[in-house]
Formats: sequence, structure tokens, C-alpha cells
Amino acid sequence: MLFEKHPYLCDVSSTFNASMQNQFSLTEFLLTSIFNLFYLAGFIVKDILWLRVFIIIGFNIELGYHFRDLHKPEWAEIVWCGFYIIVNGWQFTMLYLERRNLKFTDEELVLHAKVFKNMPKTAYRKLLDIAGYEDLPIDFVIIHQNTTVDKLALISDGLAKIEVDGTIVSYVRNGQFVGEMSFLSGNLTTATVTTIDETRCLLWDKEQLRVLMKKNIEVEASMQMVFSSDLLSKMMGSKGA
Repeated sequence: MLFEKHPYLCDVSSTFNASMQNQFSLTEFLLTSIFNLFYLAGFIVKDILWLRVFIIIGFNIELGYHFRDLHKPEWAEIVWCGFYIIVNGWQFTMLYLERRNLKFTDEELVLHAKVFKNMPKTAYRKLLDIAGYEDLPIDFVIIHQNTTVDKLALISDGLAKIEVDGTIVSYVRNGQFVGEMSFLSGNLTTATVTTIDETRCLLWDKEQLRVLMKKNIEVEASMQMVFSSDLLSKMMGSKGA
């Protein structure tokens, strides 16, 4: 009756209610944006350990958000948030302990800094576990042209020449691969590679490496970047020659 007699009061009441609804919507947006920004940050970072950290923080904030109405908590969302926190917390703990126990030789650390710097050290450790070192004498043929090879080689120390149809076209040295084109394409080798100095190589069985790359996304993604960088450096070296 009062609002009917005083239209101005009715307009004020409507304006107030609309303002409260808008304020509530803005508050909801800001609150949900906080934990969603943590989720977004988790998907942006390259390191899976940091991904776990951001995801756990995000779910903890979201958990509190679902308790915003203490008289009517959103129990389904709360239970799922708690479940995700436990799972990611467990994965974080296992990954942290695995990284803390990692050990590398000085030679392996040098290779990581030079060749595999974008590969997480846990993935790098798995890559090394299926590899072996071999010391090669001068004039040792690592691969022959137009053949299939069952090994992928990385020169850790030394120098080798690349020959196509008997003509030297380039050289491979520390931190460069031998046989990666054949590994990637599955085709015959395109050149002969022969050491011209005492050379130390890190060798992988091609099938074992393929299996590891298929099982481990971090290894696969990192190796693709490593191969691209290696091929680019060889192309630049070939032009320089």
C-alpha cells in the first residue's frame, strides 16, 4: 500500500534491488575468477610440478567459495574439490620426492644445459636410463649412407664429418645428433658420418626411445624441440661451410 501511494519509493526499491543483484553478480565473478586464474596459470606453466601447485591452490580457493553460504553449502562441489586436492597433492609429493633424489654426473649436467635445457630433469633421467656411452676411435663410421640404423647417437665430445656420395658437406660436434633424420622419418640414412677425432657418444636404441616417447609426453615434446634445434644448427653449419 505504501509503495502504491508513493511511486517514488517503489522506484527507489527497484533500483536498490537491481543494484544489489548487480553487486552480487560482480562479487560472484570476482570470486570465481580468482581460482580460475590459478587453473589457467597451471595450464600455462611448462613444469608439471608447478602445474600441480597452481591446481592445488585453485581447488583450495574454490573449496572455500562453495562454503560462501554456511546455511546451504554446495556439498557436491565441495566433495569433488577435496578429491582433486588429495589426488594432486599425492602426485605433487611423488614428483617432488622423485626430483629430490635425482643424481647426474658432470657430463650429464653439461649435456642437459647444452642440449636438453627445456626438458624437465625427471624426464631427462628417464632418457638417460635407456642410453649408453661409447668411446669411438678416429675414422670410425657411425652410420653409412642409404642404410637403416637401429641406434640414435648424440656426440658428447668429439668431431665427425658428414659425407654425401663421398663429398664432405658438414660436420657434427659436441651436442649434436647423428641419425635423427632416419629416426624421425623411418627412411634410409642420407649421409655417411665418420669420426675425425676420438669421439664419445651417447647411444639410444631407436625402438626403446620410441616407446619412451610414446609413454612420456614430457620426453616426446622435449625431444621434438631438441631435434628441431639440432636440424636448424646443422643447416646453419652447412651454409657456413
